[in-house]
Amino acid sequence: MNKKSINPQHLILALVLGVIGFIVNCYPIPIFANVQLVMGNTFTVVSAVILGPWYALLTAVFSATGLMVTWGSPHVYLLFCIEAVFIGFIRRKGVYPLYGSAIYWILIGMPLTYLYMKIVSDLPASHMPFAIIKQSINGLIYACLASLIIVLVPKLWQFNGQGTAKKRRSFNAQVTYFMTLMITLCLLISALSFNYLFLEKQQQLLKQNLTDTTQHLSSATEQYIDDHKKVIEYAANFLSLANTTNDEWQPMLSQLHTSYPSFITMLIADNNARVKAGSPGVMMLDEKNNIKNMSISDRDYFIQSFHNRQLYVSSVFKGRGFGSDSIIAISAPFYQNNNQAQVAGIIEGSLNLQFFANIDNQNTYGEKELLVLIDDNKKIIYASSELELNEEDEFTYSDDKGAYHIALNTINIRDLESTSPEHVFVKKRLNNGWELYVLKPLSPLLKTAEQQMLGTFLMLIISIIFTFIISRKVCQLLTAPLEIVANQFGNINNDDLKSQVLDENSSKEVFNLYQRLTNSKRELLTHQLELEETVAIRTDELEQANKKLLALVDKDPLTDLKNRRYAEDKFDGLLDFCLRGEHAITIAILDLDFFKQVNDTYGHLAGDECLRTVSSLLKQEFKRDTDIVSRYGGEEFLLILPISNALKIEHHLNQFKQKLAALVITSPTDQQQFSVTTSIGAITANASFSTDIDVWIKVADDNLYAAKEQGRNKVIINVINE
Repeated sequence: MNKKSINPQHLILALVLGVIGFIVNCYPIPIFANVQLVMGNTFTVVSAVILGPWYALLTAVFSATGLMVTWGSPHVYLLFCIEAVFIGFIRRKGVYPLYGSAIYWILIGMPLTYLYMKIVSDLPASHMPFAIIKQSINGLIYACLASLIIVLVPKLWQFNGQGTAKKRRSFNAQVTYFMTLMITLCLLISALSFNYLFLEKQQQLLKQNLTDTTQHLSSATEQYIDDHKKVIEYAANFLSLANTTNDEWQPMLSQLHTSYPSFITMLIADNNARVKAGSPGVMMLDEKNNIKNMSISDRDYFIQSFHNRQLYVSSVFKGRGFGSDSIIAISAPFYQNNNQAQVAGIIEGSLNLQFFANIDNQNTYGEKELLVLIDDNKKIIYASSELELNEEDEFTYSDDKGAYHIALNTINIRDLESTSPEHVFVKKRLNNGWELYVLKPLSPLLKTAEQQMLGTFLMLIISIIFTFIISRKVCQLLTAPLEIVANQFGNINNDDLKSQVLDENSSKEVFNLYQRLTNSKRELLTHQLELEETVAIRTDELEQANKKLLALVDKDPLTDLKNRRYAEDKFDGLLDFCLRGEHAITIAILDLDFFKQVNDTYGHLAGDECLRTVSSLLKQEFKRDTDIVSRYGGEEFLLILPISNALKIEHHLNQFKQKLAALVITSPTDQQQFSVTTSIGAITANASFSTDIDVWIKVADDNLYAAKEQGRNKVIINVINE
């Protein structure tokens, strides 16, 4: 496209289509996950078809910028600009845009998308087929929409740009294409709707499954903790009541531990934080089988229970002295002789976290859920081995969905910066402040969506091919006789034409067409004169009707005054006239006082009679040819009085006000008599005051408001000498 060949009209249209495409692409329609319909590219295809490849390239740059703003991925320029040029060139060869779009995405678009994702994008390999297929389906959708827009807006063809095919298409080809287009679009809409509803249902089922699992596991976890809290609490109460000695603690503790093996270890410490009993008993002995001298004064479970005198459940921590397992300690104080004022020591049990692994491993039905249990300090108590998380580490994750449109909550654990969520999850906060996360990989759901997208794409390609073949064959059967009629009617005699067209395979419609064309040929000259005469008569009647309509448009039907539109339209002409002669103009607004009371007291017919009477008086008082008296709305009237005398206009308005107050109006329904008054706001100024009538009306309206505030039945006018 060189400088000499640039068509300003085409350039403006390309820019307008580009701006529309930019705006639409800033708001893509979310379907599922990162599938979004980018309808703004519709206008790129329109530009390619109507204007040609280089104008389409300009449109594509604007449209792709909208996607760049939304997605932040520069591949859109490469992908959609090449598409615009390709469709523009292939259109010159007579290929319809839907066919061109299908060819582009199969041969160029899909390979380009794959290469970009492979080399540049951080998208996981499992997500690539899904993304590639959805881009292709997007292309077919907006190609269909562009074709429909071009068909439904014939005025676009007046641009007749470089994209116009040089060879006129046959009726057969056009019908074939439009049948293919409509079937493809219907299939697309149906398939996308079905896919959307199916995936919504899948998400609901998955969410319900996760919620049920979370509820079950949280209840089991809370029950597990509560049961073992009761064990420690009961043991502490027993030690307080039984008044046992240090020598009795060891056998009692060993027996208790035997009954509750879910504790890894158990211990009893005295009021000096010295461990006096432990289970299993070997943990009390050193390498030489001597009893260890161990202190737990720095442990939270001792501090909380002993000093705060309360049952305590610790956060997860690494064991010390009795093993290096990650544990949760449950501890409680016991008292000397059950004296609540004298704490004798504490009893503690280290809870076995293998319980959560057992629950996790028991979940073997269907796709396994993954578990993460964290304490109130956000440290991991337990995590499924598949997640490769370490106990006691802080649980860090990202739950930002980004551009993903999905009804489920998503989470990233391994790669917090990734834009592709790894799992869907449901979490619940337990009674003790812990949080339970139940996760499932997102990839199976994406795989389902990918399979549906692939099925949709293959179905579309197959349907396009079959629809094209079948439609073409059907159209050939229908249009062959019509083509003969169109090509040879008038060139050969009727008998020869009849023998070629009307055989045993000819349809009734073709026979009727032949008869009608033959009859029309004879009647055409006869009708021509009649039509010309009829057109002349109808043209005259239309002109008369237009004159009457114009008069009705400018008048208020109730008062027979000019209406507000007429007054405002005539203002500019009067203003120019007064500017040339340096004359003043007066604009006044009149409002009938307490007009609502007239309607309420005497009825609406009396109100209408009142408006007609006031209008008649206005026409009598302001009757110069240049004066404009109009009904402004309701009970308000607008006066535009050119060539006004500033010294006399106020007197004239007051005189009208007095005449109106003295006027007696008779109700047409019951012959009751009444009168009305008016408040008037006006401005008199040189024509150079303002060219905007709204400025004049604003001053007059302010004065009208002041007149009403001062008691009504007044005239307030501003005289401005500028």
